[in-house]
Amino acid sequence: MRHSFTYLAALLTTGLVVAPSAANWPCMPLSIVVPVQFESRIVTKYRTEYRTEFKEVQRTVKRQVPETVFREVQETVKVPFWREETRQKTVMVPVTKMVTRTREVLKTEWVQEQREKTVMVPETQLVEKLKKVLVPGVREEVRERIVMVPETRLEQRDRQVTTVRQVPETHRQQVLAAARIAVTLCDPCTGLSTLAYQNVPQLKEVSVTTLRPVMEQHLEKVTVAVPSVRQEKQAVTVKVPTVREELRSEKVPVQTVRPAKQTYTVSVPVTRKELQTEQVPVQEMQAEVVNYKVRVQDYRTEVRTKQVPVVVNREVTEVVTERVPVVVPVRVPYQECVRIPVVRECR
Repeated sequence: MRHSFTYLAALLTTGLVVAPSAANWPCMPLSIVVPVQFESRIVTKYRTEYRTEFKEVQRTVKRQVPETVFREVQETVKVPFWREETRQKTVMVPVTKMVTRTREVLKTEWVQEQREKTVMVPETQLVEKLKKVLVPGVREEVRERIVMVPETRLEQRDRQVTTVRQVPETHRQQVLAAARIAVTLCDPCTGLSTLAYQNVPQLKEVSVTTLRPVMEQHLEKVTVAVPSVRQEKQAVTVKVPTVREELRSEKVPVQTVRPAKQTYTVSVPVTRKELQTEQVPVQEMQAEVVNYKVRVQDYRTEVRTKQVPVVVNREVTEVVTERVPVVVPVRVPYQECVRIPVVRECR
């Protein structure tokens, strides 16, 4: 559109455009060029812009879900077992045989002999001896001692005495008493009303005199016996133990020894050599082959079946709602300043 306006303005300027006869311009001759002026105007235009928007789209999605499945699997296992096996080995076996041997033997014989020996023989004799002896005795002495003698004296003392005195008091007290009240009763036989009296419990206030104990304190004189002690000297006869020495003679046994000869019989060992023949057991080792059983561990092949957990992927179809970006064209208005040719009227 902008190019078309520019082209029109160029034609008007160069005078190539001639107004037709039907243009109804009476004031302008056909051979005269029409004057054109340009005005600046603000024109609202639109341009297309592409914006990204998100819209929710439901899709069918297939995903793999792992599952654990137990399957039977056969495996070959070597199982240990024990078997008995007979083996041979050479063993040295001890063999005992009797051998005749001669040896010298020492034989001891006992011979009786007479011998003498000197022996110390003890003897006891009584001998008089003097010795000092301590003899205990007692003597009397007069001594003085201080004795604490108890005595009692009388004293006048004041003491506080508490007495209780009864004081009469009068106060009001509620007492439950019986009161006679007139009550109207209806005779069921005749239907007439009669007046009767009925005892009703009623609370009354009564003046009651009670004794209240009052404590009073006063001082009174009391004679008190006060115990005390006094010191007093006394003469006392005391028995004092004494010891004196005395010489006394007594017979004391004294033991002595004297040498004496004694004859006694002794058995004396006499040794002589003698040849002796005897059978002696001699042990020798001989080789011998022995059979013995041995437990040998061996393995046998077995095929076993066992349950093994296997993870298997299972295809699951799900409908998922996703936000998908979508490019949307949008017309955006904008303003532009344009120079427009304007033809003015002739006056």
